[in-house]
Amino acid sequence: MKKAMKRTTCLILTFLCMIGNLHAQKTSPQGTVIKYDGEQYIRVTTAEQFLNSIISGINILVAKDTEINLTPILENKKWWDKNYAYFNWRAAGNTEVGPAQAIISEAVDDGRQLTIANYKKIIIRGEGNSRIVVEPRYAFCLNFKNCEQISIMNLTIGHTTGGHCEGGVIGVKGGWRISLHQCDLYGCGTYGLQLDGTRDFSMYGSNIHDCTYGIMTLQQVEYAKFERCDFFRNKEFTLIDSQDSNANFWDCRFYDNGTSPLFNFNQEFSLGNCVICHPAEYLGTIDMADKEGCSFYDSTNDTTIKPRGIGPK
Repeated sequence: MKKAMKRTTCLILTFLCMIGNLHAQKTSPQGTVIKYDGEQYIRVTTAEQFLNSIISGINILVAKDTEINLTPILENKKWWDKNYAYFNWRAAGNTEVGPAQAIISEAVDDGRQLTIANYKKIIIRGEGNSRIVVEPRYAFCLNFKNCEQISIMNLTIGHTTGGHCEGGVIGVKGGWRISLHQCDLYGCGTYGLQLDGTRDFSMYGSNIHDCTYGIMTLQQVEYAKFERCDFFRNKEFTLIDSQDSNANFWDCRFYDNGTSPLFNFNQEFSLGNCVICHPAEYLGTIDMADKEGCSFYDSTNDTTIKPRGIGPK
């Protein structure tokens, strides 16, 4: 027993030393290092802990029954000024990020958004009933640029208030192998997902719903896979808008999305074992789809559609 306790203590100290070396010597609180599901995680309960734990190769666990509102700390310029070079405060939004790792608070029309640039091999996971939210309607909740092998799991992510024009839930530009598992994306100003120039994106067992403009945009995406996902109560413009991208939907359901055009693809895409409840005249470029085992209903909803237990636990 004593040997086991000593080994655990050494592992924790080693992990904390690694964090300290990477994020320097300032008194910025980290979370608690724990063993979860067979792996080491930093369990976080605050936005400050969450930001301090964004390190390549680190697993982050948003604690059970915790909501992390990123907005107050993103708007606290003094906090960003006292931290080190990879914590960047930007007066403008959508600026070039360069090749260095950076955690950025950048301006949007009605506040600030978090952009994470050039990080790799990070898991961001919810422990249960865990949420990440932002207040500005025109901000991405999480925005990744040139990141690699990022997994987001078991989280509810959205805006406190929906808006228009800008501000999706998750943005991905460049990079590769970003994945979402058992997530719930909701209530954004534009789309649940905005993918641009990335490759090997995947989303499993997740929902996108109640987004003001639509479900997603894909721009020059080299393979995106969606498996056992539900897309519902999204509205206003083309729901899935894809240019020069490869996309595959398997066992997905599209329903209660109003009468906006559902698909706008300029090249072939794939639908397998999907349920599509949408007016036939508004299916858009459905003829460009390779369809296998799909069910179509000429309405926005069907009484046979019931919740199937996907999304966060």
